[in-house]
Amino acid sequence: MEADPIVIVGAGPAGLVLALSLARYKIRCVILEKELDITEDPRGVYLAGDAVRVLYQLGIGDQIDIIGHRLKEINFHKSSFQNNPFLALDLTSDWLEQVVPGGVLQIQPRLEATLRAKAEKSSYCELRYGCRVVSREEKETGVTVFYEDKEGTEGQIIASWLVGADGKTGVVRKQFLEPIANIRQEVGLFSYNGTWVAANLHITLPTPLSHPQLCFWDMGMTSEDVYDLFWPGGWHFCSPPGKPTACGRFGPRDARLWRHEFAEPNWNDSKDAVQLFWEHLDPLITRDCDNLGRPFPTGPITFPRNCIDIRRCRPFTFCQKVVNRWFHNRTILIGDAAHVFPPFGGQGIACGIRDGDALAWRLAVLCQMPTISKVVADKMLLTWSHERRQGVDESTRLTKKNGMLCNGTEDWASFFMRVIVAPLLWLIPGMPSISELSTAYEKEGYRATKDGFFLKGYGGGRKLSQIFVTTDEGSPVLSDCLLQHGRTTMTLFILDPKHQDELKTVEQALEHCGISESAISQKSIVLLSSNDHPPAWPDIKGSKLYRPCPESEVKDLEILPGYNIWRYYKRFGHGAKYVLIRPDLIIFAVAKTFSELQKCLELLKENL
Repeated sequence: MEADPIVIVGAGPAGLVLALSLARYKIRCVILEKELDITEDPRGVYLAGDAVRVLYQLGIGDQIDIIGHRLKEINFHKSSFQNNPFLALDLTSDWLEQVVPGGVLQIQPRLEATLRAKAEKSSYCELRYGCRVVSREEKETGVTVFYEDKEGTEGQIIASWLVGADGKTGVVRKQFLEPIANIRQEVGLFSYNGTWVAANLHITLPTPLSHPQLCFWDMGMTSEDVYDLFWPGGWHFCSPPGKPTACGRFGPRDARLWRHEFAEPNWNDSKDAVQLFWEHLDPLITRDCDNLGRPFPTGPITFPRNCIDIRRCRPFTFCQKVVNRWFHNRTILIGDAAHVFPPFGGQGIACGIRDGDALAWRLAVLCQMPTISKVVADKMLLTWSHERRQGVDESTRLTKKNGMLCNGTEDWASFFMRVIVAPLLWLIPGMPSISELSTAYEKEGYRATKDGFFLKGYGGGRKLSQIFVTTDEGSPVLSDCLLQHGRTTMTLFILDPKHQDELKTVEQALEHCGISESAISQKSIVLLSSNDHPPAWPDIKGSKLYRPCPESEVKDLEILPGYNIWRYYKRFGHGAKYVLIRPDLIIFAVAKTFSELQKCLELLKENL
């Protein structure tokens, strides 16, 4: 019988992110995946918000251009993406204040393959394919997981924790937690249940040789021009009249992939999904003029069907649900096992990634502090579940707004924001865009969460933004790297340190605070200047002082418009001197004085 700290069921994005995040703390895990290969069915194509940031933290940021491409615009149209959008959200700026892309249109199988390759190289992750989990036995000190491998051989693993990341119909919730703990998915903030036909298309470019009869070539158009005309960039939502539609390119540009989803009310199995798809698509890819408005001399032209390869096309039933409880004793749920979303929000994968990222450091603490009481362990998981429910609810609100625009049921508040407020914001220099306003909750983090793992009275709960930082002799790095040293769970920023005695005082406080060194210690300290060009580097031996990189120093790094180093410090609040930060980018507490820092450490100890 084997023994490992963590068993994860399911090798999708949520489970893999959890595994790789645990590896940063040198916590071993076994991932049991029932499938032998990555599922190729229509999957989520959008990576939203800080989910992209998490992938950079895990070391696959350099693979993003292989996985997909940066989303630059979301367009809302009436009836067809041929019509000018009635609302366009510009995502080209650093609207999330995180430097890395705020959204990526990705190929999920490539994302999973990249994460799996990373996990397979880690000595702390073991992936087992073709393994079907059949039962479990849970005791106060751990859980035994029973499974069958691809050869039908039975195996069992004794683990401290079992995590279900095996989807909305997975065995962990449906067979283990529903019967004994009544844990089930229930309607979230709004009720939605609908069937959509989803298709993945591969587009081949027509050329003068392959399609000489088309008039495009005589008009001076290239194959790329034709592609851009019929399959426009960005993401598109189309509202009635006509069927609500969500569509757009995904994957790298040269992959020529297009995702097309449309609502199909009153679906039944007598309907033919492919036939319905062509009936819906043909009018959308029929044009009578080019992008300059020049009419085609031969009349309306439909993009050649022999250039469209349907990779997948089938109906899906979507709903918005979230579990009534996220864990029971030593069994936990993340990803689609915990929540599901309709297709018009693009939040499913991102929420699963956030689940895994936020759970990992908590499980690391629980594994590194084996004598921790069940009461404290339950409290840590309860704060996680409260925060993640808040995160799911915020994603649900965004999904609902998109859904009202896409389904033609926009309320008066959204109409006022779109028609009155958005144009005014565009006219006033320095004002936030509608994109920034619609995602303001991202910056607030979990401030609205009751009983979260942070000190709200000391400025805790907000999410850290991101900039580039550097040392006196180093090269620019992303500021999230300051949290990645992996030596302790928490990070302590000392802002604008002046001399060696100041550092020694803090080190002594950490040495005598009574908190496990795996959670916080002298190794947790990071020295950070708020001045991009400090007048004098303090004399602190053996320590690096980081400073922000202004735009002029990182202009060659393809930064997004709107990069602003001062927004980073604004999240700390006025007068901040010491900042305690969680690994999932959430500020635990901000102290203005050393005595406040001591109090924050006392409260941290109480929470551990």
